[in-house]
Amino acid sequence: MRILAVALAVCVAAQGASAKQPRSQKAKPDNEQALTGPVGDPSGRWNIEATTTVGECPALIPPSVDIIDSKIVASPGPAVSSWGYVDEQGTIVARFTGQGERVARFHGTLRGGRGSGAWSSSTDLCGGTWRASRGDAAAQ
Repeated sequence: MRILAVALAVCVAAQGASAKQPRSQKAKPDNEQALTGPVGDPSGRWNIEATTTVGECPALIPPSVDIIDSKIVASPGPAVSSWGYVDEQGTIVARFTGQGERVARFHGTLRGGRGSGAWSSSTDLCGGTWRASRGDAAAQ
């Protein structure tokens, strides 16, 4: 029964995080780090801080990702493989696959030198939020 409750909570959290509102009615984040300003070129290293807010699971989100030509090319850490891209509006979509076919889906926005969004794992029944900041070392 507990697994069912956790699975339902993950699904509800993921749907709420991915629900789209019309641009004119989008709510601004409560925190002071609202993502404003030009999108810019996302190429480089992005340091990621992920927080688990639903369920309990081992780390699935890498501590950083390297982006070149709007594609994730490297993600050191627990992920065995990664896939992802950043579109022209700064929306990032990614998937990280770990040992044992554990999968985490990752989405949000990169703008200027900051980013934020949500992540979820249907394989581990957990999810949460993430924040990113542009690192000093650019991906080459």
